[in-house]
Amino acid sequence: MAVLALGAVAAAWAQAQAEERPQARELDAVRVTTTVLPATAGEAIHSVTVLGPEQLAPWRGRSLAEVLAAQAGLVLDRSARGGGFGALYLRGADPSHVVVLVDGVRQNDPLSSRGSAVDLNTLSLEQVERIEIVRGAASVAHAEAIAGVVHVHTRRPASGASAGAAVGGDGLRAVHAVLSGDGWRLAASDRSDGDGDIGSHDLRALDASWAGELRPALSIRAAAGYGDSVARGFPDDSGGPRHAVLRELEEREARTRHVSLQAEWRPALGAVEAQWAWFARDGAEDSPGVAGGVRDPVGLPALAARTGYRRDELQATWRSPLGARGELAVGILHQRERGRYDGRIDYGVFRAPVAFAMERNTGAAFAELRWRHAGWTAQGGLRLERRSDGDTGHVHASQPMLSLQRRLAGGWHWGASYSRSSRPPSFYALGHPLVGNPSLRQERAEHREAYVATDDDAAWPSRFTLFSARYRDLVDFDAGPPPRLVNRARIEADGLEWRSSHRFGNDWRLGLDGTWMRVRDPAGGAILRHRPRLQAGADLLVPVGGAELSLRLQHLGRRFDSAIPTGDRWLDRATTLDVAIRRPVGPAMLLLSLDDATDSRGEEVIGLDTPGRRLRLSLQWSLE
Repeated sequence: MAVLALGAVAAAWAQAQAEERPQARELDAVRVTTTVLPATAGEAIHSVTVLGPEQLAPWRGRSLAEVLAAQAGLVLDRSARGGGFGALYLRGADPSHVVVLVDGVRQNDPLSSRGSAVDLNTLSLEQVERIEIVRGAASVAHAEAIAGVVHVHTRRPASGASAGAAVGGDGLRAVHAVLSGDGWRLAASDRSDGDGDIGSHDLRALDASWAGELRPALSIRAAAGYGDSVARGFPDDSGGPRHAVLRELEEREARTRHVSLQAEWRPALGAVEAQWAWFARDGAEDSPGVAGGVRDPVGLPALAARTGYRRDELQATWRSPLGARGELAVGILHQRERGRYDGRIDYGVFRAPVAFAMERNTGAAFAELRWRHAGWTAQGGLRLERRSDGDTGHVHASQPMLSLQRRLAGGWHWGASYSRSSRPPSFYALGHPLVGNPSLRQERAEHREAYVATDDDAAWPSRFTLFSARYRDLVDFDAGPPPRLVNRARIEADGLEWRSSHRFGNDWRLGLDGTWMRVRDPAGGAILRHRPRLQAGADLLVPVGGAELSLRLQHLGRRFDSAIPTGDRWLDRATTLDVAIRRPVGPAMLLLSLDDATDSRGEEVIGLDTPGRRLRLSLQWSLE
């Protein structure tokens, strides 16, 4: 109802403003926050993908998780259509090692049984302006990002109004509306996906923001967001609709809220940025459990749980040039987290209550220095943290980063970097009364990478990155007795990432990207799930009269998986082709898309097929 009401107001507002319609606003030159000192994606030492309005346009009506899963090097295990938890794997690490931000506010929840991983199916795509994907450790700027960062930026205020709707197979229904004025913006969206028999996902979101200049040297931005999601699907490791013995679907609900206030003051020397952010997530899970099978004759018991998590964060950063060659940034952060878990486990003959509460306080200081001379750029950074988990005392951590870049003749440049990072165990891993372990150490990682790239204005802008990551003391499950979580897992990941693009004289645009990666456990030799060796993709945008045709070809290599009824198994490789055509129709933009046009019919996880071919129709109506 909120979306429909806002859509009606938006239509009336846009009609009133039609005579004053300004020209479409172009996105400013994108500077990404991979480090404390910002840089463009081409200048960054990290491998960065920036998806702007042009790249996101063919995806309207689909989910944020699907957009990310189409990028080389990123693997999503469960889609919204199947009602699963959409966990993201990056550079061989676990999903909990990826930090997800929305307008600078971290979305990770340490009460999750997946170790603070974010369910990407609970985040809305409808109001997104751009997405930054950072591969590799970025812990100096973003705590706990020991494998990478996904930063989602919502649209900035621009006077006008817009509304849209999308429909498609498998129960896809989506609507959204935006109303904005001078410096302010209000948006709402509602999306449903899945046929309900094997899974479904419903998501509602509200966003509001305001930005303005209080003084010539002082700017303020305030933002707030609300999300409410309900997912129904077969439990993890159940074998899905093909193999699950228990046919009752698991249900998960999540309600998230975040508020942020950002200020930038530009005195005579440098600039000071401050941010206060508040994040809250309330979750509920009701799982029927998993019957015993080949991998585990006992299976998993039924579970019902309620969680509540709150985080307050205050950060201040000062950035300043050092003459014509250098830049310096220093900052401090204070963060307070509180979480409570209340649940019960049904063993059939009796029910065991499971409840715990935790609090964590973190203080951090960080600094970065960048220096340029005669084609060379050197950069170093250090983050120092002091953390306390209730009455367990203080834990200290240091996270350094060093990089060197060299610009060559002919429009080429190369770089190399080293970083060391860490993250604390999740609340769930420390506090769960049955499997938790308060003696867990922090998880650690070392990243080494080197790249060679062309300038962004080259005929074929390209980048090739070699990386080597070593993860240590990862939290793993020990069957016991007694069963509990322990520090023992080690992961080694080595690989090559590439991307290249070209704009032809007839305005055709081609993009190529890919990842080859080898991931292994050097201690036990265990094969890790959802880590394909090869991923590759190609994008082609073709102007056709007044329309634009886009094609996305994606290859996903074999992945290892496991389920209780079947045991271990390899999932077949899959190649998919998405086709979309966009065309303006009066004041609207019409999008007709055929997702997975070849109907590849692979498996997301054991027993759950990928959605297959789907026709999707989207209409976006905008007056700005």
